[in-house]
Amino acid sequence: ARHPRSVGALIESKNSWLNRKFLGAASNLVEPFLVGMGLSIAALTEDSVEVTMPGFIRNQGEAGVLHNSALSALGEFAARIFWEHHLDLGRSELLATSVSLRLMTRASGPMRAVFRLPVSEREAVLLELRSATFAEAESLVAIYDSAGKLVAEVEIEWRFSKRLSLAAGTSSEKEYSDES
Repeated sequence: ARHPRSVGALIESKNSWLNRKFLGAASNLVEPFLVGMGLSIAALTEDSVEVTMPGFIRNQGEAGVLHNSALSALGEFAARIFWEHHLDLGRSELLATSVSLRLMTRASGPMRAVFRLPVSEREAVLLELRSATFAEAESLVAIYDSAGKLVAEVEIEWRFSKRLSLAAGTSSEKEYSDES
């Protein structure tokens, strides 16, 4: 598998708890800047994902308040895990073209990011990607504190694209090799 998270589908069929742990560890390899944040995938289903983040000091800014970039990274990570779970990462890729944070109140302590998307909407995006070279979608991730109070929303604009691959033995390759 080209992408460490691609193995997740195989593990998911055997043990969903182990898959969530594996996906968290794979993220440390793929996105090393997330290593110290303590992100953990709490739930991953066909229509939702929940990711937790502890209130570590390294995630904080002034006065013990969680840094806006930590909240943005939490939201983007949650939605990315959801989409990568449903994409064929060998044939497609995902790019966040815009990430914006709307802070409702000061955030401190552990957080829980939740992204939900009806299966029909997810499948519409994936169908568009299968029939075109790219697709676009938006994700709105809600971030809650340990008391269940909404503290922030992260909006992400995604661009999904197909990975281009060269077919072996095409006529242009044959013409090129004849010229040399």
